[in-house]
Amino acid sequence: MTLLSYANDLDLDQPIMLLAMSGWVDAASVGTDAADRLSEGGEVVAVFEPDSLFDYRSSRPTLHFSAGKLKETVWPRLEIIHRTVDGIDLLFVVGNEPDFRWQQLIREFVDLTEQYGVTKFVTLGSVPAPVPHTRPVRVVCTTSDEGLLREGDEVLPDDLVVPGAAVSVLRQGVADAGIPAIGYWAQVPHYLQAPFHPGVLSLIERVGGQVGVRFPVGDLALEASNQLEQIDVDLADRDDARQYVERLEQMQEDSPELITPLQVLPADEIGAEVEKYLRTESDDN
Repeated sequence: MTLLSYANDLDLDQPIMLLAMSGWVDAASVGTDAADRLSEGGEVVAVFEPDSLFDYRSSRPTLHFSAGKLKETVWPRLEIIHRTVDGIDLLFVVGNEPDFRWQQLIREFVDLTEQYGVTKFVTLGSVPAPVPHTRPVRVVCTTSDEGLLREGDEVLPDDLVVPGAAVSVLRQGVADAGIPAIGYWAQVPHYLQAPFHPGVLSLIERVGGQVGVRFPVGDLALEASNQLEQIDVDLADRDDARQYVERLEQMQEDSPELITPLQVLPADEIGAEVEKYLRTESDDN
C-alpha cells in the first residue's frame, strides 16, 4: 500500500527538492514558516495519505469555530508543491512530521526523487540554542557531500547524539540513494516562540545561496526588524529579562565558536520566569 494519495507526472528540468516539517527541529516554526513562504503560489503535485501517517491524538486537527459553529477542520498534512523560481524547478515538501511509517516513507521519497529526477535535496529547520536575539542568527548545516558547502556555511562541529527527526532520516535516505543532500538549521533563542522572523529571513538567505535563487521575501526584513525592536521594548522595563539576555551575549563573546543544538545552560540557571515572560510577550506581538 502506497502512502501517497496521488502524485502527478511532471516533466521537470533537474529539479531541487526542499523539505521542512513541524517537530522538535522546527523551533519557533522557523523551518516550516520559511518553506511555506517560499512555496506560496505553487501547485500541489503530490499528497500523502494522512490517515496512514498521523496519530490524531498527538497531531490533532485544528478546529476553527465562528459564532459557535464549526467552520473548518484543518487536518495534519504532508504534501509536495511545485514552483519555478528564476527558471529553476523547485519541489517543496511541507507539512507535519509523521507519527508512523518513517521507513516506508523513506522508500517512497526515494522513489519520488527518482521519478521527478531530483538533483539535490535540501532540508530546512531550526533548533533552540542559548543565543541572544540581539546577535545575527547563525545557521548551521549538515551534509552528505562536502562539495555542497558554500562560502559561509558552518558545519555542525564535533559528535552529537540527539533524538531523530523525520527530516533528518529522510535526507539520509535520499543521500544513501545517491542524491546530494544538505540540511540547514537556524539557531533560535530558546526563550522565544513562533513567529521568529529574523530566523526565517536568515534561513531563506542561506538556502537561496545553496539553491542558486534569490528568493523574494517581501516585507520579511521589515517584519524581522520590527520584531527585534519590540522585544527590546519589552525588555526595557524588566531588569531580570534584560540581565538574562546580557548573560547570553557575554557567553557568546567569551566563546564565539559555534554553539551546537541543545547545548543549554544548567537547569537552575535557565531563568524560567524570564523565558515565560518573553514567550508571552512574543506571542502577544
